[in-house]
Amino acid sequence: MMRSEIDVLTPQTLDEALNILQQRQAGLRIVAGGSDVVVQLRDGVMKAERLLNILSLKELRYIREKDDQLHIGSLTTYGDITNSQLMREHAWVLVSAAKQIGAVQLQNTATLGGNLGNASPAGDSLPPLYALDAYVVTRSKAGRRETPIEQFFVSYRKTALRPDELIEEVHFKPMNSNDRGAYLKLGLREANAISIVDVAAVLRGRGANDSFAEARVALGAVTPVITRARKSEKALEHKPLNEKILREAATFAAEDAAPIDDIRGSAEYRKNVVVSLVYQALYEALYGRRKAGG
Repeated sequence: MMRSEIDVLTPQTLDEALNILQQRQAGLRIVAGGSDVVVQLRDGVMKAERLLNILSLKELRYIREKDDQLHIGSLTTYGDITNSQLMREHAWVLVSAAKQIGAVQLQNTATLGGNLGNASPAGDSLPPLYALDAYVVTRSKAGRRETPIEQFFVSYRKTALRPDELIEEVHFKPMNSNDRGAYLKLGLREANAISIVDVAAVLRGRGANDSFAEARVALGAVTPVITRARKSEKALEHKPLNEKILREAATFAAEDAAPIDDIRGSAEYRKNVVVSLVYQALYEALYGRRKAGG
């Protein structure tokens, strides 16, 4: 059971929240939707003396396009993402992931910032954000700080977030009609499943004969942090793509994965899944329809 003596601080403005964080109170943890933190407290995985409940900070809940970037506030829910026409048109890879995060009730409470702060390698939104080359913007009384998402996650469940900061937003370049992308996930069961392996693939800068200047392939739940399959990416870039190349790139992806054994699957099983799932994601990205866009 979660301890009843935990203090909950509920600021009503962003400035008030940053003032509290500036004090650097011992044992303070930030909570928004609470879908991860509350479970971890209940199970004893996380310890906290105080919770900073930022759910009332509506200024952190938005989706907008500005300066050729899509900006998503940290308190934006997965329901907001799936219902956004802007996201369906320009970030359908992330929409696909958002649709697979638990039941509708969870999608309407779980936040993007919460998934980032939880820093689980099985976080469904993280591979799409890696594949989109996202930046994480953090905020403190001292100002804003932008960090490439690959540098934001430093190890298993550890981020570069400082004690006086909170996550303000993520932003990335929107996908256009010539770009291609897909997200696929394998879990133990269809509903509310934690990923065994998930894959996001994004192809940008389309040229002749289905060639692309940039390829991003991100693997979730196979290493302590999300992994970019760089050998796969190199195999895909600047050449006309066909099924043979997709299969070659999928095989390379297994070399970048260093999966673990756990209750959801063995390392060997995960390696085999990586090859299959990367191929399927690339095939869907190149030849399939935009399922997330509706």
